Amino acid sequence: MFNRNRNVIRIVGVALAFSAVAAGCSKDSKSTTAETAAAATTAAGAATTAPGAADTTAAAVAAGGAQSAATFDKALFALLPADMQKSGVMKLATDPTDPPLEFYNDKTELVGAEVDLAKALGDMLGVKVEMIPSKFDAIIPGVEAGRFDGSLSGFADRVERQKIVDFVDFFTSSRGYLIKSGTNPDLVDATDLCGKKVAVAKGTTMADTIVKLGTDCVAAGKKTVDGQIYPDQSACVLAVQSGRADLTILSDHAALAISQGSAGALDVILRPTEGNDINGIVLKKGAFVEPVQKAIQKMMDDGSLLKIFTKWNLQKLMLTKATVNAGTN
Repeated sequence: MFNRNRNVIRIVGVALAFSAVAAGCSKDSKSTTAETAAAATTAAGAATTAPGAADTTAAAVAAGGAQSAATFDKALFALLPADMQKSGVMKLATDPTDPPLEFYNDKTELVGAEVDLAKALGDMLGVKVEMIPSKFDAIIPGVEAGRFDGSLSGFADRVERQKIVDFVDFFTSSRGYLIKSGTNPDLVDATDLCGKKVAVAKGTTMADTIVKLGTDCVAAGKKTVDGQIYPDQSACVLAVQSGRADLTILSDHAALAISQGSAGALDVILRPTEGNDINGIVLKKGAFVEPVQKAIQKMMDDGSLLKIFTKWNLQKLMLTKATVNAGTN
């Protein structure tokens, strides 16, 4: 959505990643964490090298890792559920295919703005945060079932989702159309997607939107949208690169990151009026919104959240108030 400079981002292992995604499309969502992490590492597509980045792998976070700027708040710890206080662990699911929020770098380390936020949140609440890789569409069901305490994975706060989980919101997003450079110059807005092959990730808001858009196209006497559902965003990008899809619709931050790191192979058409979501951390319904909301608000007030977002060139997307279930879409 915004034109901003970024750290060095590059598309890696396209042929290898393509074959890995194709082989993994039928993989059960109950795969082990190690299997999911390995598949996501291969298929991640976009990787960033952030100079001086802290060790924020799942293992490092779980073991305490590098210290963040956040300081322990005893009062907030006291507001956590008793079982979390006893275990000292918060389990957050993430789909690591969404740069620069969460993704694997070329050292197979889980990095990104929300990974840094998870570390700071854990330090402030006095618990170890485990970032558990998962397919995006399996995350909310996993939180509802109690496999995860919550999720940091670029989630839009939507009314339908609020019926199942809670949100603490801290940034905004809209959409970007990721295309091959020099193609589809006629894509002015969503109505121009009629008749196009559009790749979208399973379980995302874009997957729901593309169905409605196809219906609207037919009602207007146009060809429907050929919506292609893929397991994650990396697979969508590969579909565009291979020519199987004309474009993919991503959140603006991911579309920009991938486009700017493609050495001119991919371009992005920003659509700031589409999507227009507020996004946040997903939490188990009714479990521990209060301490997380207060912790994130404290990071907003003391500038530590701004520091994290500035590191990843996302500062223009940051909210100044940590709202709870404020999404209206």
